[in-house]
Amino acid sequence: MLPLRLSTVITEMNIHQIVNSVFTSNAYILSVEGKDWHVLIDIFMALVCAVAVGEFVHATGLLKKYLISIPSIAFAFCNAMLFSYGYQSIIWYVYTAIMLSAMIFFHEKLSFREVSDTYGMTIIISYGLATVISMKNLDVAHSSFYFILALALPWLADGGAYFAGSFFGKHKLCPKISPKKTVEGVIGGVIGCVGFCCLMGYIFSTFIYKDIQSINYVNLIILSFVGSLLSVLGDLSFSLVKRTYGIKDYGNLIPGHGGVLDRFDSVVFVSPFLLISLTYLPVLA
Repeated sequence: MLPLRLSTVITEMNIHQIVNSVFTSNAYILSVEGKDWHVLIDIFMALVCAVAVGEFVHATGLLKKYLISIPSIAFAFCNAMLFSYGYQSIIWYVYTAIMLSAMIFFHEKLSFREVSDTYGMTIIISYGLATVISMKNLDVAHSSFYFILALALPWLADGGAYFAGSFFGKHKLCPKISPKKTVEGVIGGVIGCVGFCCLMGYIFSTFIYKDIQSINYVNLIILSFVGSLLSVLGDLSFSLVKRTYGIKDYGNLIPGHGGVLDRFDSVVFVSPFLLISLTYLPVLA
């Protein structure tokens, strides 16, 4: 009797109200009214940055070079935690001074390539991922949308490219860097990414944010299109680094997917682009 009664109730209810109630029941978590929202994001991204840099120095055999690995991991964490407060320049200066001092005073133990590779990749990873934190400051009232967009866009592009390439892939994109990537996969990833980003915009503007007058789908399509291409560029760049060092994955923290850096490599390229572009191409109005 219960399934029949439940079916009757659902049939009588408006479907829009059902969906609306599902999203609004979780709106507190996704809205700025949650007091710990911004702090949790800062802590989460700081940990991601620190783990990503840690995975890099470990995978490349530089972890035991403590004079450069420990300051790099510490910089990645502190830079992300304080990124929203305008202390990036100070933290960068201190980190740079430490790395140069280590290279000078311990030149017999540290090669220039070891220091430069660690320093360069730490800066790229840390600042690229830390911009995800700034996404929530673009529009405080709608911070969750921009934060999720910065993470979802590259992951959607990557996932779409994987499935499209698995079914339709014939022409290799960069076989010497990433043998499995195909042109068809990239095209499928772009199409899928644009479609899902538009769907996400509709869901947020309809069910979560009640104050949204309209959503600029033209700008959203442009951002998701260019962002998905940059996602491929980021993935290929970090794949080239792996091939240079002769490693398959940066880590094994995520079974079947490698490490944190393997999942966030494309975010490093996409998030800064979104942070800059959304200033000129706003999506929510």
